[in-house]
Amino acid sequence: MRRGLFGLLITIIVMMCMPLGTALAKNLGLTGWDQSISFAANDNGFNSSLVSLDRRHLVDDIYEYTLVLKVGPGEFDTIGIHRVVKERRPYCPIKSPRGIMMIHGDTCDFRSGFLMSTQSGEVPIKHSLAIYLAQRSIDVWGIDLRWTFVPDNYPGPVEIPYCYVDGCEFMKNWDTALHLKDIRTAVRIAKMVRGLTGSGFGKMFMLGHSRGAQLTYAYANEETQLPWWRQSLRGIIPVEMVYKFDPEEEGLIDAACTRLGVLEALLDSGTCYSDEAVTLKYIAYLAATYPEDYSVIPGLEYLTNQQVAWLALSATYATYPPPMTSPVPLYHYCAGTFNESGLPTGLQFTNSDYMLGFAFAVPSFQSLGEIIDGEAIMCSESTPYDDYLDQIETPVFYVGAAGGFGAYGEYVLELLGSTDKQSLIVRLYPTEAVALDYGHIDPLFADNAEDKVWMPIFKWIKRH
Repeated sequence: MRRGLFGLLITIIVMMCMPLGTALAKNLGLTGWDQSISFAANDNGFNSSLVSLDRRHLVDDIYEYTLVLKVGPGEFDTIGIHRVVKERRPYCPIKSPRGIMMIHGDTCDFRSGFLMSTQSGEVPIKHSLAIYLAQRSIDVWGIDLRWTFVPDNYPGPVEIPYCYVDGCEFMKNWDTALHLKDIRTAVRIAKMVRGLTGSGFGKMFMLGHSRGAQLTYAYANEETQLPWWRQSLRGIIPVEMVYKFDPEEEGLIDAACTRLGVLEALLDSGTCYSDEAVTLKYIAYLAATYPEDYSVIPGLEYLTNQQVAWLALSATYATYPPPMTSPVPLYHYCAGTFNESGLPTGLQFTNSDYMLGFAFAVPSFQSLGEIIDGEAIMCSESTPYDDYLDQIETPVFYVGAAGGFGAYGEYVLELLGSTDKQSLIVRLYPTEAVALDYGHIDPLFADNAEDKVWMPIFKWIKRH
């Protein structure tokens, strides 16, 4: 379907669903969808253009709209914008006073992070945070950052991981500043479309998980320097991340500085990407295909392929190659179970096969720039991303998992200017058993995440 036809279709939809919105669009000179995008993305420094727009049914009256937008001249200068919303009739979303923009983390995209249940048969289709909120009449939006569009493999008869061919040098300058620019574009488009479809042009919440939480803080930090009429945030929900360590945590700060040095050297050597997901996919492939065979991974030959997968998820802190160390003690992705010898035997709260599906669903490569920026912030180096934390006055709800970043992520709340600051640490074991406790990605995928995490997030949004 050509872009012009998309523009006509959306214009008709807006006219049917929201006559007042159409009149407002006309006053702004926005006679079609393409023009709306140009208006919302006019600070890109590039003539943004619509690549595709799709709509798919998820469950009950919940639908997902996925817009792919070209935001630069390069082959992969592209972002995805998602809307997960309840419809009152086909193509007509409900009027929702509360909208939220979700920012995914490392080795992830919007669907694998917030809609993974729609890509797996291992859990009920509604078991995703985006669907949970949409079912409760929250207007859910999300972004796919540029690196999520880099293919897994280079085109050709032999499957070679994409960045292993030419080094993905185009990612060299893909950093936090660039991603903030893209997120700002996504937020502007979301606000415009919300307004044109009846939900108002007001401020939105922003939720980020992991690296997405760092980007959320950085976005809020940057927005403090904008005039009030250009500000977009109604409240922020950082999930499972440290932005700044308490200065008393000298060992953790030093460890961040060490990781920073290693990653900067890697970038200086010409490697512009992280391939953590390639390793993750290899481990998942072996676990799914030859679960009982002993591992061929050096140093882990005493474990089966299935045990290696469980180890990577439930004892993640033990998988960092020296001199790298885990960001916090006993950090792990998912709460695991272990036998009397300390060997992994499974996962406590998240379906193991669901996690294998997640590994296969994620993009293989990520730009290194924002990872370096994140370590620099934790290392307390001078960055532009923490200069105005004391001026952030929007409500904040930090959510942590005791076996992930947990309570270490609460320190930054002391640095914010907001008078409305709350936190929730999901802790299911005594402090001395943190190695068994709720992990870094359990808040998104665990069987009990709805009660432990999603419901508190929803209630906080409703109160604000």
